[in-house]
Amino acid sequence: MPKILRYNANKYNFHNIVSDIYGVKDLKSLHKLDLDLTDSKPLDQSNEAETSFHKTFFNKLNSEWPELIDSFEGFVKNEVSPLFRGSFLYQKTPTFRAHVPNQTAVSKWHFDSDPNHGHPDWEINIQISLTDMNKDNCMWIESIPGLGDYQPIQLEYGQYALFDGNKCVHGNKRNTSDETRVSFDFRVIPCEMYNDEGEHIFTIIKTDEGKDKSKYGYVGKLNSPHSYYGKAWEVGGYYSICEK
Repeated sequence: MPKILRYNANKYNFHNIVSDIYGVKDLKSLHKLDLDLTDSKPLDQSNEAETSFHKTFFNKLNSEWPELIDSFEGFVKNEVSPLFRGSFLYQKTPTFRAHVPNQTAVSKWHFDSDPNHGHPDWEINIQISLTDMNKDNCMWIESIPGLGDYQPIQLEYGQYALFDGNKCVHGNKRNTSDETRVSFDFRVIPCEMYNDEGEHIFTIIKTDEGKDKSKYGYVGKLNSPHSYYGKAWEVGGYYSICEK
């Protein structure tokens, strides 16, 4: 089952850093900036990471965002590093999730090392809450691979969860609340377990102009029109290293 820990939300103020780019005080109300999205047909793999909220986030990230990067790297160094005995790799920048009312944030239930995602074995997933996450808008995961006993990962703002998304099937249901759930997730892998051999599918988030300007937007989706073959899981590409 997921391990839930608490972090100092004043020190790592991800909520305010992200809410500032949208001009909102509370990310739970983010959907009010695009009410058409809550009333539209269900999102799927072709467009779930290309909403107006995702484009704003990644356009900011790709045009330099030291407030976020510095906070994220500090979080990894000071919060995540003590959980490991040795050096480890971590996803260079977090994946952004905006789970708006009446939609899903990730349409396909999956595990990260499945053939459609191709993540390396031994990765550990970490999810950081930027808003409170309840059973109506959070992620669900099975306790043991193949068991299918899905339980919600409910987090308060200021908490984060470690879980085996690499092997355990996880996903989310339609958000039946009236609040947007915003969260980050990223992956880490002990250096001794890392193997950079082999090729994997990965995706680059596009800018509004449709041009590939992304330095960070790997989201690991198969069968996307923007997918192509390459070594997705390289140090210096998808991963950075935290040495100990």
